[in-house]
Amino acid sequence: MSRALVKAPKLSPHDRLDQAVSEFQASLSDAQKSQYDKGKSAPTPSDVMKLSEEVDVHLSQKFGGRCFGPRFTNFLHGVQQFAALGDILIGGSQNLIACGVWSLVRLTLLSFVSVSNHVDKLSSIFMDIGRSAPRHQAIVELYPRSTKLQEYLSEYFVVVVRLCHHLCKLGQKSTFGQITSSLNQTALMGFQTDLEKWASSIREEMRLREAQENSGFREESRSIFKFVTEEQKRAKQRQIQAAKAATKNKVLDFFSKYDYETAQKQIRKAGNTSLHKRHVQYQEWKDSLDSCTVVFTGKLGSGKSVLLANIVGDLNLSTAKEPPLVAYFFCRHDIQESLQARTILGSLARQLLRTLDDLEILSENGGNSHIASSTDRILDSFLKGYSPSHMTYFVIDGLDECDETERRILVDAFQKIQKKLKALFCISLRIEPNKSLSFITEQLLATRVVPLPEKNPDIDAFIEADLNRCLEQELLTIGDPTLIIDIQDALVAGSQGMFLWAALQIQSLCSMKTDHAIRKALADLPKDISQTFARILDKSGRSDPSLQAKTLQVVLAAERPLTTEELREALSVIPGDADWNPSKMLNDVYSALTCCGCLLTVDEEESTVRVVHHSVKQYILHGLNDAKHTSFSIDDAQRTLADIVVTYLGYGVFETQLSRVDIRPTVPQSVPSSILQSAMGSSSTARNLAMRILANRKQPTFDLSKTIAEVRSSSNCQPEDAFKLYSYAKKHLQRHIWYVSGHQGSIYKLAAKAIQSQTFEIQKDPSSLTACGWAAEHGNMKLVELLFQASQYKADVVDDSFTPLLWAICFGRQDVVKALLSADVDVNERSSHQMALIEPITDTPLGAAVKINDKEMVELLLKSEGIDVNAKDKYGKSAIIVAVEGGYEDIVEVLLKSEGIDVNAKDKYGKSAIIVAVEGGYEDIVEVLLKSEGIDVNAQDANGDTALMNTTCFMPSDSRPPIGVAKLLLDTGKADPNLHSKVGDTALIYAAKYGYVDYVELLLASGSDPNLADYMGQTALMKAAKYGHYVVVELLINNKDVDLNAEDGIGLTALMHAVLLGDLELVRLLFNNKDVDRNAKDSRGQTAHMLAKSGRRKDIAKLLDPFRLL
Repeated sequence: MSRALVKAPKLSPHDRLDQAVSEFQASLSDAQKSQYDKGKSAPTPSDVMKLSEEVDVHLSQKFGGRCFGPRFTNFLHGVQQFAALGDILIGGSQNLIACGVWSLVRLTLLSFVSVSNHVDKLSSIFMDIGRSAPRHQAIVELYPRSTKLQEYLSEYFVVVVRLCHHLCKLGQKSTFGQITSSLNQTALMGFQTDLEKWASSIREEMRLREAQENSGFREESRSIFKFVTEEQKRAKQRQIQAAKAATKNKVLDFFSKYDYETAQKQIRKAGNTSLHKRHVQYQEWKDSLDSCTVVFTGKLGSGKSVLLANIVGDLNLSTAKEPPLVAYFFCRHDIQESLQARTILGSLARQLLRTLDDLEILSENGGNSHIASSTDRILDSFLKGYSPSHMTYFVIDGLDECDETERRILVDAFQKIQKKLKALFCISLRIEPNKSLSFITEQLLATRVVPLPEKNPDIDAFIEADLNRCLEQELLTIGDPTLIIDIQDALVAGSQGMFLWAALQIQSLCSMKTDHAIRKALADLPKDISQTFARILDKSGRSDPSLQAKTLQVVLAAERPLTTEELREALSVIPGDADWNPSKMLNDVYSALTCCGCLLTVDEEESTVRVVHHSVKQYILHGLNDAKHTSFSIDDAQRTLADIVVTYLGYGVFETQLSRVDIRPTVPQSVPSSILQSAMGSSSTARNLAMRILANRKQPTFDLSKTIAEVRSSSNCQPEDAFKLYSYAKKHLQRHIWYVSGHQGSIYKLAAKAIQSQTFEIQKDPSSLTACGWAAEHGNMKLVELLFQASQYKADVVDDSFTPLLWAICFGRQDVVKALLSADVDVNERSSHQMALIEPITDTPLGAAVKINDKEMVELLLKSEGIDVNAKDKYGKSAIIVAVEGGYEDIVEVLLKSEGIDVNAKDKYGKSAIIVAVEGGYEDIVEVLLKSEGIDVNAQDANGDTALMNTTCFMPSDSRPPIGVAKLLLDTGKADPNLHSKVGDTALIYAAKYGYVDYVELLLASGSDPNLADYMGQTALMKAAKYGHYVVVELLINNKDVDLNAEDGIGLTALMHAVLLGDLELVRLLFNNKDVDRNAKDSRGQTAHMLAKSGRRKDIAKLLDPFRLL
């Protein structure tokens, strides 16, 4: 198609896209048209994975173990989203066009890779295109309301169709093999430039529209829009669909925003394997109709991750009429977030829920932060929204990298999923002495364990393919061609099934200059992975050991993999020197990477630097196979990067950019050389400019300023974009700042400045707690205090006030507590900051340790100088009361031995430890307390109740203390049974009131006065009669000391109370006692008989009739 047609002014972008698709279709053969028509259904995200795998299947015969499919993934996601956009919002002919774009892209890639010898070059171009491809989740929401967005997307895909048409026309030439040998790079770069231009326009329009949406423009525009015409009605329907899509996106974001695809793509690029297909257990698992599990086990470096990445592809290649759904997750040792159960479960759930059209049932979750949600809530929500009828595969790699707690949470969740759904789990584990395998086989359903063989049949092919690649790319140079046979044989023999070992040996051999050096190396190959690492580090670090150490420290301590540009800036920082000097910038970051040999790798797509395998980090920081790199420790690495971050953020060039408002850094315009150096960005740009200056500087018309401006313009590198590390440093400052060298004056000042200028929110999790302890232990306590103060100057501080010490105690971290105490923290402080209207938190440090029943922590705190063992919380409870309340006898004993302990201290309700112990029914603790010197057994609470009264003042429905508690109190000889509460009750009155016969007997035997009365004048006998306790009444009337005719405040006797209750047998019991006065009158002159008659109790009145007795 001519460029004149493409640029025809009368055609809209949409019409030109339609025309481009039609012209592409017209150029196809009949067989290709049939294939094109079959692929025009709306694609799903899983179709992207499927097409990527199909590409590699086509390439596997030609390129052996090399994988290029993942390079196309980002670009394909953009095409798939556009097609899905048409399916959801556009409809009609436009939908056919959008799906047609997907079909022609699919047809082009599969056709081209089948015949081309330049897939490496082409896939690299598509990978570059994919970096800027429009893959914005919010497109579906904004598309109906932005004409520009609609036009820009059409323009973008016009170029995509032209590119595919260009490639297909090359394939139709009879001499294609000859033509592709000189594939026109210029033409392809032209397409790439156009795509990047439209992608940039799409991003800018998205940014503008999202800003308008956030400012309330959306609601305003909706309110003024009237839907009257058919076109407007369709527009309204599109907006409804967009709103539905927005709800779905919100729900999906609730579950996860983690990028799970990158890790799988990076691992998949490592190569192909068919090992899984050779195991019958795998095929049985794959074909199962019920929930089951397969676990692949293997030694370090045996290719487990590559195997599972291939399994993900194999599952996506299913040709079933209703293909199963596949969710996967590859844990990353260098991304802490990926090792958390919340992240893994959320990501798996998102992958499956996105396949559903309607997530309205889960929409209530969308308003909550996905970070704050528990794994239980994530799991419950997922099971609520996902259909149990779907056959679903779960592929999980790297569980070994998670700590045991996270692993157990995950396995428990997997078990629940298997019981609720048709869920087939595939998991990889290292062979090592731990309980992970047995725990998984016990918990998950129908588990099959597949050990990877020591002699992996794929490793021979891997070594051959990698050697071939190195020869083709002239990475490996040999003089004697037959030497390659010796190399191959030695590597196969020494690999012992370890792909990592073989790959590292090949890279090491590539650095050797002579055949003699290669033969010498083959004669002394390292025996294992750790020895390999040691040799590589020793050899590569000789030129600059300090740069090697600094590079490794920064890479290993980073919260996420740094890009090459971020790493370059980080390595250029001189800790403590906050004067930005661009002339001190490292010119070539690859010189630093070279110092680390082949143990660091740069991802071709993300440009991020990471260790070649997680075992490298383990070897350097913790040791591997009883061997360890001793150059530096994890503490050194953390400290180095922390100092770099605070120094970097302290650069004056950022001015106020550390303020609470997010402002991009600017470069002072008064320093031309600084502007130039910052604008160059990459060393290649600087090199090109230097060559231009060198060639033209003697020309009389040469204008340096103009030249610089032209280069800056052409490079698209603006000064504000120069500081690549800024975003990382600002985002992760709160993680790194704990580890700064706080004892160094310059670093401390920079750290304090950073703390005071940012909004901090300390994450109360174990990793932050460990960092807090490290900071205290290494002399950074002042910074810790600043951090807590900065964190607590927040609106929601009322319920979130805490101190470092309380934080460590609540997590049970004695190591952190020791570090804090050594740093002279206030052992009695409730809150590091108290504002005027904010109530301090409940617990004192000692009280908190007691509350969590941590005896060792209590003992540790009691040894601290200045500890107030009687400090009270806001409820007035001292540590001894908290311990008694929890029933922690061993802690009570520890506290009673403490100097200055007040065993009679009372809480805000007046309850002392002995009263609380009785209330809880803790007989053993009561016994311990009674042995304490100075114990007041007669202490009374705010109601005047003593411990003895508390043994009897419980309702029968309550769980009252055992009688043994009362015996203990009375056996001391100090408990006074005749003390009155504030309403006049005694222990005996309580016992009689509630009918506790055993207590009444015990109290009478212990000297209780049965005739004492409460504030209403009622004695124990009256209470027993009033509440109908026959046995207690019988017991009391047989006691010679009881006054049977005592009257209360209104003249009622025990007999009268029984009459008023209406209990005939109780009245008979009292009436038949000859000492009871049957004719006694109350304050109104009424006898018991009169009361019975007025109460219409004829049976009782008849019994009490005085004439009956004559």
